[in-house]
Amino acid sequence: MAVVDQMERFAGQFGKRLVVNGVPWRYYRLGAGAPVLWLTGGLRRAALGFAFMERLAARHTVIAPDYPPVRTIEEFMIAFDSILRTEGVDTFAVVGQSYGGMLAQAYLAHRPTDVHRLILSSAGPADYSRAWLPAEKLFITLARVLPERTLKDLLAAGLLRLLRAGQLPEVDRTEMAELVSATVHKDLCRADVVSHFAVAADLIRSQVVTPASFQGWNGRIFVLRAENDPSQSKNDIARYQRLFGRRVKVISLGRLGHAAVLADPNAYADQLEQALA
Repeated sequence: MAVVDQMERFAGQFGKRLVVNGVPWRYYRLGAGAPVLWLTGGLRRAALGFAFMERLAARHTVIAPDYPPVRTIEEFMIAFDSILRTEGVDTFAVVGQSYGGMLAQAYLAHRPTDVHRLILSSAGPADYSRAWLPAEKLFITLARVLPERTLKDLLAAGLLRLLRAGQLPEVDRTEMAELVSATVHKDLCRADVVSHFAVAADLIRSQVVTPASFQGWNGRIFVLRAENDPSQSKNDIARYQRLFGRRVKVISLGRLGHAAVLADPNAYADQLEQALA
């Protein structure tokens, strides 16, 4: 079965819908056991990780939202609260991959008493200084004024560059590249791209992720890193330790690259299980 058909099967089986403050949110719930909130990356569609989530669901309840084109970090926080409340989840682990890692850090700052474990995968510290705001505003402007086809071509090219860093067989690499391109060009809209940068700018402006946000939080922190992930910096771990005020546990993803969840869902789930054990 083609990957796109497997995604559609997954969405039909596990997909749910919730309207939060007038905005429809699509999310997925599957499995049983200790709850895990899975926050997907910049492609904004959690079902892309269906194979990994089905594997993880053997031992855990997995809840994974898609991202609608909202503009503020507060809208994300309220929606995550509503989804978890609807599903009867009070305490949980949060896993954030890439862009989802930024959201995960903000959500931990929002609900520190309910999150017992934070796992960040191919993501950097979200304690951005306000010096980043001009760049984010530029990206927002470009997302609003560029021809939509050009905008989507640029977004797909950036995401594919990250995907190609992993160790995928050529056949799988081609199929995944087609899936990424189709998702960007057929499923996402201009408002999604604007949202991508607008939420990051709002997080920077509001300064919700700071060392003070995590004082008194005693949960465990894990960072999953691949050797060939171009988004990772050698300074990330030191920055994480300053942000959280203590050491973090690093788990290697080998050479699975930035998109390890797509490159090898089984291996990725195994590494994540180490952090959840």
